[in-house]
Amino acid sequence: MHSKLFNDHKHWTPPLPFRARASGGGGRAVPRLHRNPNNSNKHWTPPLPFRARGSGGGGRLTAAALLALLLLLTACGDPAARQGHVRPCALPFFFEGSADLEEVALVGDFNGWNKDANPLVDTNGDGLFKAAFELPPGLQTYRLWDGAATHLDPYNPLTLYGAKDREESVVDVPDCDQPALEVERADTSPVGALVAQLTFWRGRANAPLESVDAILMPIGFHPLVTVDDEEHVTVFAYNLPAGKYWLKVAAGDTQGGRVERRFAFWIEPEPFDWRDAVFYQILIDRFRRGGGALDDMASIAEYQGGDLWGVVEAIESDYFEDLGVNALWLSPVYENPEGKFGKSEAVMAEAYHGYWPSEPRTVETRFGGEAALDAVVAAAHQRGLRVLMDAVPNHVHLEHPYWQEHSKDDWFAHPDGDCSCGVTCSWATDLQECWFDPFLPDLNWKNQAVVEQLIDDTVWWLERFDLDGARIDAVPMMPRLAVRHLRAQVRERIGAGGLETYLIGETYSRPGQQGTIRYYLGPDTLSGQFDFPTMWRLRDCLAGRLPMTDLASELAASEAAWEGTGAVMGVFLGNHDVARFLSDVNGDAVDDPRGSPPDAPAEGEDRAYALAKMAWTFVLTQAGAPVIFYGDEVGLPGATDPDNRRPMRFGDALAPREADLLAHVERLAALRRCSKALRRGVRETLWVDSQVFAYSRTTSAGEAALVVLNRSTAAKNLTLRVPTSWEEVMSLHSTQGETVTSLGGLVQVELAPRSAEAWLSEDCTQ
Repeated sequence: MHSKLFNDHKHWTPPLPFRARASGGGGRAVPRLHRNPNNSNKHWTPPLPFRARGSGGGGRLTAAALLALLLLLTACGDPAARQGHVRPCALPFFFEGSADLEEVALVGDFNGWNKDANPLVDTNGDGLFKAAFELPPGLQTYRLWDGAATHLDPYNPLTLYGAKDREESVVDVPDCDQPALEVERADTSPVGALVAQLTFWRGRANAPLESVDAILMPIGFHPLVTVDDEEHVTVFAYNLPAGKYWLKVAAGDTQGGRVERRFAFWIEPEPFDWRDAVFYQILIDRFRRGGGALDDMASIAEYQGGDLWGVVEAIESDYFEDLGVNALWLSPVYENPEGKFGKSEAVMAEAYHGYWPSEPRTVETRFGGEAALDAVVAAAHQRGLRVLMDAVPNHVHLEHPYWQEHSKDDWFAHPDGDCSCGVTCSWATDLQECWFDPFLPDLNWKNQAVVEQLIDDTVWWLERFDLDGARIDAVPMMPRLAVRHLRAQVRERIGAGGLETYLIGETYSRPGQQGTIRYYLGPDTLSGQFDFPTMWRLRDCLAGRLPMTDLASELAASEAAWEGTGAVMGVFLGNHDVARFLSDVNGDAVDDPRGSPPDAPAEGEDRAYALAKMAWTFVLTQAGAPVIFYGDEVGLPGATDPDNRRPMRFGDALAPREADLLAHVERLAALRRCSKALRRGVRETLWVDSQVFAYSRTTSAGEAALVVLNRSTAAKNLTLRVPTSWEEVMSLHSTQGETVTSLGGLVQVELAPRSAEAWLSEDCTQ
């Protein structure tokens, strides 16, 4: 019995990773077998500290350790004999019940759902039943029988729908006749070193490792590879320039069996953490056109000429770096259909936004094709910027090949098109089956073929274009299994070395609906979601429609809902689906985007811009990842879709108060980048009433921040009681360079009307 089959946490952990579906193969297989002759344990583990998984991959190496390691590796010789490990083929299963439970069994298609074929056993009377079974290779659905009913496996997050639309647990069983490679760890260094350790598992026939080779992409470099007596493979590279890489390791045994593993990692001065991210949402067609201007003659519902080359120009001009942004979210880049579509003649539009895919794996020609997307990612990665795609797995356009080829074989819900969301079907009861538009067939995620194809398509985009994550469109319109299968495949095909691919979901919701959002969060699902409830309350309270106490309570409800999920939530003012923040809080009519789009506030009417500054102070001082929708940093006006998607303006095209708002956002983002308290500190409400909201952020190391929002038309002089964890005397520096002192548990601050301020214990004004 393999030692990893059962662990103290009662969580079944397959000893080998699931195979990567459609993960490719090939690569050079050059014999490069070395061993470490000085290791009495026959398993060399460099004595180097790990960094947290998900922070960029593996651990960090010191310069001294690198030198010692290089000397060690170059001393390796050929092995006289190796004793490797045969991969265990039995998978463990658990069921936790009462001590008097008499019968527990594993049932599934592989045993004809026979309750007597695969029993689980409680060996010590503690109510924990367990057993390990060898199952046929491939996807196997199953349930656990307790003598009265069958249950999903609580320790396995992956499911598929089976007979009678019933959800079943599923495991992708590897082929034990083939060898396997398991990534044990991947350590990196700021000075450009990588040390990766893998274990070669022999196939059932016990054929020894014969050849192994590694290659680093995109540079095409073959690093040094060593193998010890137990066929543990170590890969070493050094002097790598800063940037993102992929390591591919291919191994073969003496009977022709071959296996390949690949994973991504970064070389950078400090490990990136998604808790430190500031996102910029780009609607490609409306942002910037490479080498020219946008088409000012096109209507708001037509293509206006923005492309990916324009995004490259913005990256190279340092627009994002100056703004404090370190992650880009691109609108969908799939090929979309030509022509106009809509529910009626009054709302016809072109697919400039990208959300009507007509090809599964083609970059939109209007946006510059594959070359332009490659250029965006290369330019971004050169500056340490992460890039997210916008994945659209819920639906396709009628011109899409999947509809053309599978409209009659259960790939789509309501293939006759008789279930239109909010028209012939209810948003509440038919959300996962209704068509969003009459020309957008809804994919049937209860069909295993759909699950496999759409997940493989999405991971293909991430791999092919070296993307760092994805925003997932319309999450609640699909069963949760969609994002769970995506997470599992991303972890297997990209993150085996510990690098986290950030997956953030769109669950459009209202205040009080945090539970709906939380349902999709967790280590086996999404990395985060957008905090819609707090966004709506922020607008209502700053606009004066509700008291500031409602903002404080909604924020607290969100924080409580996300607690324990490990999620990095998206905090934002608005996006491409809601009216622009400026027009909303200004009290403009925003419900007639084509007939009566709002203008910017008249000169001298600056209330909305003051509220925008307050809003940005709030967003950029919250836990999570702030998200800037293009144009909100300068206060673009706009009604609802499509008027909220006006062309972006830069530089001299900005009015003075727009440029002033931009400078405010830049200053706050720079402070956030400097202040660990703003990014990681625990929040505590210090004061809230109908007009004022004050809170602190404090880290375990004592870094502190104080934030106060004053919605009132009158100046405020406040004496606030600070957290007891603060030092007896603490100086706090404002965004304007002014200093206040917390003394004896109290601090006094002054705020102008309709203003917000942040004070930091860290001096980030230099």
